[in-house]
Amino acid sequence: MERSVLFALQEDVKLVAEAIKSVLNLEVIIYDKNKTVVASTGGGSHARVGETVRGFIVSGVLSSKKAIYNFEPGFHELCRPCSLWGDCPEKFDLSFPLMHQGEAVGVISLTAFNDVQKEELREKHEILSNYIGKMADLISSKIAAKSLLEEYLSLSQMLNVTIQSMYEGVLAVDKDGHVIELNRSGEKIFSLKREQVIGEKLEFFLPNHPINSVLLSGRGFNDEEYSCEINGKKVRVVGSATPLSNDGNIIGAVTSFKDLGTVQQYIFNMLSENDTSTFDCILGNSPALTEVKVKAKKIAYSNATVIILGESGTGKELFARSIHAESQRRNKSFRAINCAAIPEHLLESELFGYTEGAFTGAKKSGKPGKFEMANGGTIFLDEIGDMPLHLQVKILRVLEERKVERIGGNEAIEIDVRIIAATNKNLEKMVSKGEFREDLFYRLNVIPLNLPPVRERHEDIPLLLQYFVEHYANITGKQVRGFTKEAERSLMEYQWPGNVRELQNAVEYAVHMANHHWIKIEDIPERIRNFVNATEIQSDTVMSLAVMETNMIYKALEKFGSDLEGKKKAADALGINLATLYRKLNKITK
Repeated sequence: MERSVLFALQEDVKLVAEAIKSVLNLEVIIYDKNKTVVASTGGGSHARVGETVRGFIVSGVLSSKKAIYNFEPGFHELCRPCSLWGDCPEKFDLSFPLMHQGEAVGVISLTAFNDVQKEELREKHEILSNYIGKMADLISSKIAAKSLLEEYLSLSQMLNVTIQSMYEGVLAVDKDGHVIELNRSGEKIFSLKREQVIGEKLEFFLPNHPINSVLLSGRGFNDEEYSCEINGKKVRVVGSATPLSNDGNIIGAVTSFKDLGTVQQYIFNMLSENDTSTFDCILGNSPALTEVKVKAKKIAYSNATVIILGESGTGKELFARSIHAESQRRNKSFRAINCAAIPEHLLESELFGYTEGAFTGAKKSGKPGKFEMANGGTIFLDEIGDMPLHLQVKILRVLEERKVERIGGNEAIEIDVRIIAATNKNLEKMVSKGEFREDLFYRLNVIPLNLPPVRERHEDIPLLLQYFVEHYANITGKQVRGFTKEAERSLMEYQWPGNVRELQNAVEYAVHMANHHWIKIEDIPERIRNFVNATEIQSDTVMSLAVMETNMIYKALEKFGSDLEGKKKAADALGINLATLYRKLNKITK
């Protein structure tokens, strides 16, 4: 049975009962809502504290929430089921409900056991009712006070549990800068113990904490980055602070904060796609590709720097992401940046970040760079062969010292980042020409991975074609199953200078063009049909200038290579400049 609220106030209830008896000289029994005696002034054998009674009159008072005057105990209609019907030892009783918040929580009974008491009760029952009502209100107020206290204690406990359970650190100080609260997250971030700092001046432990200025100025701040030095170690956080005031007077301040690295990881997770790249996503069973995958899996669990070499479109970023996914850093950030796609004047700030006021337009709170955002994880520097020489020096410093420095700052920030670089250029030739730093080349070239172009893994083409057909059929909702033999033969004979990326685009085009379950030769891109047809026609057959130009470009690239040096030689051999060659290649592969 649930313990009643009156038992929780038993001492107070007993005092009220004794007070009533001292004034009225009548036996007082107080019952709770379960008809259990909470307090008794003695006189009735049935009124032992803790005993639950039959209490037919008590039940009537609880249900009606009204007082009952029992002038003839043993003969009242409510007493009919009682075994003492007609032979009750009581002479008279007055039972009054104890109310709290509209609910009957108990009963006060005044009982006469002799004729003198009976006559006094009969004559003064109205006056006594008023007096008992006041006593009932007193008990109700005690219940309310206890409930309010319990509510406050419960809320305080809940608030404390909430503060201690918060993911953010919480620190509060009084008006004099004494620490009044530090939760568990705050302990962890600052490497401090709560019992060590409570009641002490904050400046003894965190002398440069900005909450001290909040106490002086009365102005808080939101989501600002700051650092604190604790036992010679700098801790960098992002936090907000609010002054606490009463009647216009500052009585303290509270701040919430998160570790900067945790914030960066959270932002990355929110803004990045849910990447699930693994080695299983790299399609192909050819010996050339299998050899590279086996090698990449071997080095995934290490922290060694990797450089991925291969033509455009061979899947260098997919390999980089797969290495990260197989590594011990898999639950940390993977940050990718294309060094050739970002203007030189922006690349440095993207990589290393900047401080407040570092240049015109810089954000007030500064901005972390990709290296900081990748702390604990992996950074992928794609097209590193296009990185300017002055930035190569900074990359070399990161590799050697594991530190970065923001633009406009003088603070070296320690980082733990694995670097995976990639390029389609011949870095050794660039080193010999002074276009790439030799020391950086050797630091990057710890574990090279050479990705084979599609033309060197010819047997993987059917698998790639079918995979992309199913992929784009699902996206478009078209019931396309695959290629006719003629269409597949044309795709197999094509050289795929744009590698997997070009093959994927070609299949997407074909799925959109197809009107049947099977993609026909006329559904595939015209440049592929023209290239294949051109290889079959006789030398005395006239072909279009576009086909001749495409063939000549492909033959030149096949002869000289598709890296930057090869493209320069191909452009010279064709009598065009490099920019024109790039424009024509883009037109061919679209």
